[in-house]
Amino acid sequence: MSARFLFFVFSLCFTILVNAGAQDLPPKTTWEGKLGAIRLILRINEDSVSHKPTAVFDSPDQGALGLTVSKLHIAADSLEAFSSLIQGGFKGSFNADKSVLNGIWQQGGATIPLILKRTANREGPKRPQNPKPPFPYKAEDLIYSNKDKTIQYGATLTLPVSTSPSPVVILITGSGQEDRDETVFGHKPFLVIADHLSRNGIAVLRVDDRGVGKTTGDAKNATSEDFAQDVLAGIAYLKTRKEIDPARIGLIGHSEGGIIAPMVALRSKDVSFIVSLAGVGVTGKELIKRQVEHSYTRMGFDQEGVKRILDMMDVLIKLSDEYPDEAKLKSEFKPAFQKWLDQQPEDFLRKAGFKGPDADKAIGMMANRTYSPWMRYFFKYDPATTLTKVKIPVLAMNGEKDTQVSAKENLEGFRKYLTQAGNKDFKIALLPGLNHLFQTADTGEVGEYADIEETFAPEALKVMTDWIRGHSEK
Repeated sequence: MSARFLFFVFSLCFTILVNAGAQDLPPKTTWEGKLGAIRLILRINEDSVSHKPTAVFDSPDQGALGLTVSKLHIAADSLEAFSSLIQGGFKGSFNADKSVLNGIWQQGGATIPLILKRTANREGPKRPQNPKPPFPYKAEDLIYSNKDKTIQYGATLTLPVSTSPSPVVILITGSGQEDRDETVFGHKPFLVIADHLSRNGIAVLRVDDRGVGKTTGDAKNATSEDFAQDVLAGIAYLKTRKEIDPARIGLIGHSEGGIIAPMVALRSKDVSFIVSLAGVGVTGKELIKRQVEHSYTRMGFDQEGVKRILDMMDVLIKLSDEYPDEAKLKSEFKPAFQKWLDQQPEDFLRKAGFKGPDADKAIGMMANRTYSPWMRYFFKYDPATTLTKVKIPVLAMNGEKDTQVSAKENLEGFRKYLTQAGNKDFKIALLPGLNHLFQTADTGEVGEYADIEETFAPEALKVMTDWIRGHSEK
């Protein structure tokens, strides 16, 4: 998945709401500190249009760059920066000459002292595929709501220049709350995809996720089911636009978006095709355990250590399955987890972070993340419940070097279940040398994402565009 952060367990792998108070900082400043051995950088910039401050967090040691700050408050004596993407942020006070911020980092229930020092401004990462004007299409920023007006969506619709209604796709982001460009590691893959498709005659709607940018709604308690409702609201909006052909509405879902797209297609006859980008073709439990196994192997755990971690995952998942009531689950978690802890050797527990001065906080954070509504829903996810019923055309693409949603078994899942559905029009595309973000990669590991300048491989754009045009031409 693309951005669900779960402490000690799962692999690491936004239009910005700004509340800016009085300040006398230069418009661009860079602040750097350390959370233990991990570097954290806060980069503050100035929006070229509104001239308001914007900001991103970088964690270069984890390969995470450009994590958008969704709430930024700069006062005369203090600064607060929060990112809804990672559900974490910093608050601190300036020293006399505004060269140091003394404060705390808060995330997942943990509070950690953090000092940020002002450093020389750094250039952001190079992203040569980011489109630059002039554009041969119209781009319209817009706001629409769901049927009962409880959620407002911020989005951008790119429209080809055409005398007749155009086919359109809705882009659906991966896991974790992301902006309409699916900004991650300093890349904007949905911006690149939208630009390419609209240059080729296909309109594109890309939308801020719940709680990000100009989209409202409860993200903390939402699951894939809720996000499917958000996509249905987008379809309803597109049907009001005269520039759009309502008979040619498609969905492109990345990672978790590849789960959501079939769910939406089964609920709306308006969906005429699906493109799955690194979508999930195995159960949620299988995917999580494979991600955990890969991550802990990479972290240097031996085979026995990895098995102990997987046994822990079995305990966590079994509890989630057995106790649907949240209060009961929380009461059962501590004794069940303690029983597992008591069976483990001390050196393993220290290496895994389950013994030491911060162990209780780490375990509490892990429990909160593991038993979030989203994760509990994902534990129960089975692609057979949707894909065996999908009859419309499907393109399922994966990068051969994807280490998050492994290509072989997940593409095979799509092939198996679409065949069972009797679907006569689907294509399975394994793209050599590409990672989970469809970048040309060396190893495919998450740590490479930020260092790769390419955002979305041209060959992946071509495969997708050619297939969509072939399935949307009148």
